[in-house]
Amino acid sequence: MRVLDIMNAKAEPMPRVRQSDSVLAAVRHMLSIRETGLLIATPAGDVVGIITQKDVLHLIAERYTQLEKVEVWEVMSKSLTTISADAPLDQALGLMTEKHIHHLPVMREGKTVGLISLDDIISARLKRTESEAQLLKDFIAQQ
Repeated sequence: MRVLDIMNAKAEPMPRVRQSDSVLAAVRHMLSIRETGLLIATPAGDVVGIITQKDVLHLIAERYTQLEKVEVWEVMSKSLTTISADAPLDQALGLMTEKHIHHLPVMREGKTVGLISLDDIISARLKRTESEAQLLKDFIAQQ
């Protein structure tokens, strides 16, 4: 599978906004297409940057002090999708993909014991793949 295959399977393969669009418009577009980032394009269509959820969070933290008056329960996700601590990573990844979410509370014996993110899974898989590749190289070198 190639990067192009994944990109072409998306509803909007090149999610973008104009550089003159407001941050609010960008956030609304991200939410409507369930993306965590957008390319920024000039009127001529040239890509000059990217805006991500983290960029928006930094903006909010730096500029919007009235957020001190908003309690987190007012904006939190109330419908939780959870996963067992003993579940395989493939199951967690499948749930995240199906539900379009990036974080799962981890449960053990009915209690929350942690939180796993999509980045955590990607990092773990990458480390495992690199380790397996090194083992194969070492095996081949010994032959």
